[in-house]
Amino acid sequence: MSSSALSRFFTFPAMLITALSVSPFIASLDVQQGGPILRDPDIWWHLRNADFLFSTQHFPTKDLYSFTTHADTRVNFEWLAEIPYYVGFRLLGDRGIFLVMLIAVELIVFGIFLLCYRRCADVKAAFLASWIAVLFASVNIGPRTILFGWLCFLAEILILESYRKGRDRLWLLVPLFAVWINLHGTWLIGLGFFFIFIASGFFHGTWGSMEAVRWKPQQRNKLLVTASACCAVLFLNPYGWRLVAYPFDTIFEQNLSVRFIDEWRSVDFQTFHGKLVFVVFAGLFIFTLARRRPWPLHELLFALVSTYAALTHKRFLFLAGIIICPILAVELVGAVFEPHDSKTNKPLLNALFMAGYCAFAIFHIPTPAKLKDAESQYFPVAALPQLQSSCANAHVFNAYEWGGYLIWNQRNIPVFIDSRADIFEHHGVLADYLKVTSLDGSLSVLDHYQIGCVLLQPNSQLVTLLENSPNWHVQYQDATAALLVRTTH
Repeated sequence: MSSSALSRFFTFPAMLITALSVSPFIASLDVQQGGPILRDPDIWWHLRNADFLFSTQHFPTKDLYSFTTHADTRVNFEWLAEIPYYVGFRLLGDRGIFLVMLIAVELIVFGIFLLCYRRCADVKAAFLASWIAVLFASVNIGPRTILFGWLCFLAEILILESYRKGRDRLWLLVPLFAVWINLHGTWLIGLGFFFIFIASGFFHGTWGSMEAVRWKPQQRNKLLVTASACCAVLFLNPYGWRLVAYPFDTIFEQNLSVRFIDEWRSVDFQTFHGKLVFVVFAGLFIFTLARRRPWPLHELLFALVSTYAALTHKRFLFLAGIIICPILAVELVGAVFEPHDSKTNKPLLNALFMAGYCAFAIFHIPTPAKLKDAESQYFPVAALPQLQSSCANAHVFNAYEWGGYLIWNQRNIPVFIDSRADIFEHHGVLADYLKVTSLDGSLSVLDHYQIGCVLLQPNSQLVTLLENSPNWHVQYQDATAALLVRTTH
């Protein structure tokens, strides 16, 4: 390859972009330990739903997997996002799931980089801000359907940014929301941000560092028509109004689930993510005071809403990364980074680093054997034969995190609860689960549901209680799972 070709392809910006591609591995994928692919309890439930859809050609509308809420109405609110993971699994097994997740994460990372670069026009500032966004997002990285929701959100923000700069692509929002409603409930966040964007243009003026520019009548009318069309296409889904209503059910009717599930809890400032949030927000505050850069009203409102959401529920740190980090990129230019001088380009060194990054990524894609081994560390793999032989005709009380795994791998044994808590909270099952696991009348609740087998982590309080009960005995136990069987009824 000639020196001119080297200089053209192996540039410093290209090297930084390649380095960004391995950021998810370093930040959170933890593939040497099996990664989050096998620690996420929801993926198995999603695979089972997709399998039902493909095998029956019907959308599931009832609970088919538990004995506690069997045949009750249930909405599969993420059905479209399940399909890529299911296809990946059918083609390449667990590794296929990993690769689908990796592709989605990489698209998000590059989408954030594009947003940062369009804001600041500096590759170094965009690179650093994108890396910080990946660290924010690490709280939510895994084989999760929400990744497709964040991809849609990124697309929306890019479209809105273009509109503010005079490039009209608003029509793309309509098909985007038509797809988004079937992918994930984050469509409601996207719609909320769209309304904030529209409302910010109803004001005009400057207030300190804040500024607002009023929409022209033609702009305003087009925005309102587009918003109306986006709301209308939300009903283009197989569940109708029930799918549109589901996010509101989560907000107003699933209070116990929100308190119980870890990712819905507030940010703990004693953890890595809490300290990262403080450092980033403090840095942004200092930069803003020092530079006194004017803030567009919609940008300020976006930042406030995403900050509140992230501090209230740590799962929305991902949202904060998408919104806050492009703003941070703007502040980094001049304050930290000087514009890149292409004359200092070192193509051979860049090529060496790029090759190293690519090799690192390829080496850290886990083998099927490594994924299977890691699976046994988080799920009751070895206990399944005993569960089948001892509990085939019994009601099984299972760990919440294992419900999805069991309905995928032990299909003839209905579970007590699976990893999707919505329907179980509505019917009081989740409350009973928490009573049992916290030893609040555990034995009476087990009797009420006629539980014949209990499958939990061996260090759980209930296992200790039942081990010392004359009516129960340990059928199987290893480092991951303990199976206890009732001896008398």
